[in-house]
Amino acid sequence: MRRELFYLATLVAAIFLISSTPSFAADKITISSTNPTAFDIDYVAAKDKGFFAKENLDVEPTYMTPDLVIKALIAGTVDLARSGTHFGVIAAARGAEIKIIGGSNYGYPYQVIGNPQFKTLTDLKGQKIAGASLASITTTIFKDVMQRRGVPPSAYTLLFVGGSPERFQAVASGQVAASLAEAPPYNFKSIEAGRRVLLNYSDEIKNLQYTSFFATTKTLAQNRPLFVRYMRAISQGMRWLNDPANEKAAIELMVQRLKVDQVIAVQTYKFMIPENKAFAHEGSIDGAGLAEMIRLLESDKMIAKREPWEMFVDPAFISQAK
Repeated sequence: MRRELFYLATLVAAIFLISSTPSFAADKITISSTNPTAFDIDYVAAKDKGFFAKENLDVEPTYMTPDLVIKALIAGTVDLARSGTHFGVIAAARGAEIKIIGGSNYGYPYQVIGNPQFKTLTDLKGQKIAGASLASITTTIFKDVMQRRGVPPSAYTLLFVGGSPERFQAVASGQVAASLAEAPPYNFKSIEAGRRVLLNYSDEIKNLQYTSFFATTKTLAQNRPLFVRYMRAISQGMRWLNDPANEKAAIELMVQRLKVDQVIAVQTYKFMIPENKAFAHEGSIDGAGLAEMIRLLESDKMIAKREPWEMFVDPAFISQAK
């Protein structure tokens, strides 16, 4: 009887000890971003494969239109922003106290796609071309490439219709000759419909840090280790995507999380990963790619002058880039 009472007392004590032991909740990070697409499959991989959990992070994204992502960060409503690099650089050049802590997309995984009667970029002289807006980086890059091909902005007309769905429809309806930038799945839909790829931007642009992670200088000063853990997790997500052994699993992840069919997922994987190497630097800062973005912005008068790329990066993360 005494032995049974002893065991019972021991069990009760163990249960009390377990219940009274404090649980360590994951550290929460809020992040602003655009709606999930193939461009941020790195985030999807980091979450789905447990890399955030391994760093004890609870990452809560808030999705919004591209022009609001950096504004939300500056307003203090989120801890971190995953944004087109140009939005953050423009804001920082105008005095916003934000810094880049890492890269997301590298290069420029887009295509210029036109109706089948057009065979080269120079065939677009005198034609209407669908774009997003005058201030869009897609417009800046297209004008820069065309200028290098000897086709000045005065030789064609840009018709600003909106994002990829609107540009796709403008070409499909014959309203314009071409779209200045298409990415999955709209480039595949266009090709399937018989339209022609006039340019793979990867043939022209070898270095570009297209999207980046930004934080305010205030929050970095207060909790830099938290952001280091975030970048460590996201870089593991990119490394997982870049591993050819994970191709089948990555395609299935796109099907499940991006809600695309198997055919589009296979095409998207090949276009983004092995062909365009969209996550090549696995979260680190590409100094040459960031310098190229700054050059593009200055050449199109979107920033006043061409500053060194290091000016826009948190100093603690520069050593990784170099």
